[in-house]
Amino acid sequence: MTVDSTKNTLYISQRSANAIIADVAPYRISSEALLAINTFLDEFLYFLVDSARSLDLIRIKHAIGQVLPTSLGKNAIVEAELELKTYVESGNSDHTKEKTIEITPFPLQKVFEQFRVKCQFFSTLGERGADDRDPDSVPDLYASEGIHIAPSLAIYLTAVLEYVGEYILILVAKASEKQGVEVARAQEVYSALSEDSQIFPLFRRTNLKEQMEVIY
Repeated sequence: MTVDSTKNTLYISQRSANAIIADVAPYRISSEALLAINTFLDEFLYFLVDSARSLDLIRIKHAIGQVLPTSLGKNAIVEAELELKTYVESGNSDHTKEKTIEITPFPLQKVFEQFRVKCQFFSTLGERGADDRDPDSVPDLYASEGIHIAPSLAIYLTAVLEYVGEYILILVAKASEKQGVEVARAQEVYSALSEDSQIFPLFRRTNLKEQMEVIY
């Protein structure tokens, strides 16, 4: 697996993370803890792309159930379906950009990198404002190689990442409350991911777990 955790991968910004945590308890999150969560989401995205090995929405849905076979995964799909419905009904979708071409052999790493860029672009929890998420301005890596990811697919997976990310932040807030710390540390992230039955089946597969368990 080629997931470079040193990349500035930001699905969730500090501002959004603190706002979500504050809804649970008057706490904040450290940059180290937020990095761990974003790294987890990055690996989650890679697992999804690797499992689907396709740009077909049906296979991507199936991949979510395979990678996250808990009620959390099912709920994430429901949330993504609603987000996709909103996007389609908004009139902002361009059918000419919704066409995807299956490539054989499947260029896993390049498709992952393209999804990574687009999911960060569309994330409502990231640094980008709502007015800055015009589908026409989203980066299109590897377009010259025939690799094109439809906006609807990127928005769908972004919704899944956001749902899981918010779920983790709530867990982290509760872990912080339990530990009596006002600023959530990476240690609280590790505890949250390790102790929750919904998320642990995925966490135990990650490189992040291997890196964190050496410390915690």
